[in-house]
Amino acid sequence: MARGLLLGNGINSRLCIWDLSVKNIADRFKKNVLVYSIIINNIFGVQIEEDFLNYSEMPISELGIETLAGVLYKYIKENKNQSWTDNDEYRLQDLITCICITSIFYDKKGKIGQVYDKSKMPFVENYDYIFTLNYFEFWDKEQRCVHLHGKVDLSKLDNVNNAILVSSGRMNLAEYARAVDYMKKTNNVIEFYPNDLVFSPSAVKKDKLICVTGVYPSDKLYPADDLFLYRPKELYVDLDSVDELDVFGMSPFGDESIIEKINEKKLVRVFVYNKDENEETKAWKSKLKCNYELLDSSDLK
Repeated sequence: MARGLLLGNGINSRLCIWDLSVKNIADRFKKNVLVYSIIINNIFGVQIEEDFLNYSEMPISELGIETLAGVLYKYIKENKNQSWTDNDEYRLQDLITCICITSIFYDKKGKIGQVYDKSKMPFVENYDYIFTLNYFEFWDKEQRCVHLHGKVDLSKLDNVNNAILVSSGRMNLAEYARAVDYMKKTNNVIEFYPNDLVFSPSAVKKDKLICVTGVYPSDKLYPADDLFLYRPKELYVDLDSVDELDVFGMSPFGDESIIEKINEKKLVRVFVYNKDENEETKAWKSKLKCNYELLDSSDLK
């Protein structure tokens, strides 16, 4: 039977890539939202206040990137004065992806996370397949990883200070392009294509994303210069390659569709940081319906 290892952001903590910790990513996200606020205002007519994240129930530094994105998504959608169209949904998903990918991989000095502790690397040779929910794995020199949410090719992104990623596809929209020109006064703007990445705010199920479902005829969808057709993606089909799956560094509070896929396996072992004291242990117990084991993260060798 084929064995697989599924990695979440927790692998970065194990490898001592502290720049990619939840807290550090959250701090960068909060600052970046203000940088992108001119785009948000130009496209959606929503003003972003410096303290808009403060109404979250948890401290910002404890929120994962998808949860933070969900707070921003909800704030913009609730404060837009006009009716919400599919065009708005399409543009907001695209913009939030740019903000979050910038917050993950850049700080004010340039690209981050490229140094890791090789001695802490688990013995991946034990597995037939390696899957990851991360957009880049710095240790994966042999490119063994299957990136379930897409991969960011960092080699094609400039290593500059005060970097901001913007969507090449949106540059055909006049309001977007004007905002980007203004941002260039204080930031190094890098155009990239987020179309192949699967990123969703916590308020949006991944199987409802436009990049997954495709663009379809609708009475809420209008012709626009920045509107392109996408080939729909089928999420997590690669996991069908294995019968047994070890899960490391993944939160049980994320996308329910991947939990459903995990539950199809004959045997699942989930490695949880500080298992006996972590609330995620209880959450995993409630969500796993297959044959499973819950182990401490230190047990993965």
